[in-house]
Amino acid sequence: MDFDDSYQYAVAQKYSLEIISFDSDFDRTEKGRKIPESR
Repeated sequence: MDFDDSYQYAVAQKYSLEIISFDSDFDRTEKGRKIPESR
């Protein structure tokens, strides 16, 4: 996971937010991620 992903993850943890991303790096984290819907 690179710096910008780590930063977003830390902010999401601090403020109890969910990660919504196409980036599979977040799958390796404790919180995981949600994938945006396609239209």
